[in-house]
Amino acid sequence: MKIFITGADGALGIAMQNALRQEHLQFFATDLNQLDITDIKKVNETMLNHHPDVILHFAALSNVDACEREKNLAMRVNALGTLGLAIASRKINAKFLYVSTNFVFDGAQEIPYSEYACLNPINEYGRTKLLGERHVREICDKYFIVRTSWLFGDRSKTYISTFLSEKNKPASINVICDQFASFTYTVDLAEAILAIIKSENYGIYHIVNRECGSWLDFALKAKDLLHFKTELNPIKTEELNLPAARPRYAPLESSHYQYLFNRTMRTWDDALGAYIKSLQ
Repeated sequence: MKIFITGADGALGIAMQNALRQEHLQFFATDLNQLDITDIKKVNETMLNHHPDVILHFAALSNVDACEREKNLAMRVNALGTLGLAIASRKINAKFLYVSTNFVFDGAQEIPYSEYACLNPINEYGRTKLLGERHVREICDKYFIVRTSWLFGDRSKTYISTFLSEKNKPASINVICDQFASFTYTVDLAEAILAIIKSENYGIYHIVNRECGSWLDFALKAKDLLHFKTELNPIKTEELNLPAARPRYAPLESSHYQYLFNRTMRTWDDALGAYIKSLQ
């Protein structure tokens, strides 16, 4: 099985490469320096040249506020870039796995979002990622759409992940307390993706660690485990005056993965414990 990865230098891309190496699987890893996914001609040439069996499409403009400020760029990368890759995937009859987000939901309901829940993004990031989903569903015969949420792990750019990896921690930090979602350890997500692409169970999956919380919950648990002295100051989203709206409650329910693979993701606090052990 030959595997092609876009966005390979990101946190998930690094975890995925590690998982593939452990399985001794052949892969070709690219990031923006090797392949600009908005260059449709280059995308076609690259796919025809490598002719992979599986395309793992991780590349995205994932900075939510940057997407709001640069709507055209978000459209080019998240929607049109995915369109080009989906077309190329169909040409070579490859399996196509697209990583999407819980931000395709509005956060207005009071229970976790299943794979069947109503889609209603409230920011440009969510809208462009949803357009990417639609391109994949309309064009590819053999596709997997994996929605995930709040990644943490090695090289993750989320605020708390960056904070946890710092050796010299500040005296205090502000932590958002009024957004709730699922957390996802990149190592666990990569393992789930590996299981999915080995199968022909095509469709949409929600892959996250079990249970949900706020970033404050996450930071408090990390403090219990790491015993750092940093004071955690709860802050509400509206105090930050961010360009993009955020869903206030958008945990994901992972029924398809559990049903089709008879697997259950571990809880986020167990995954956090494993991540912190790796840091130490």
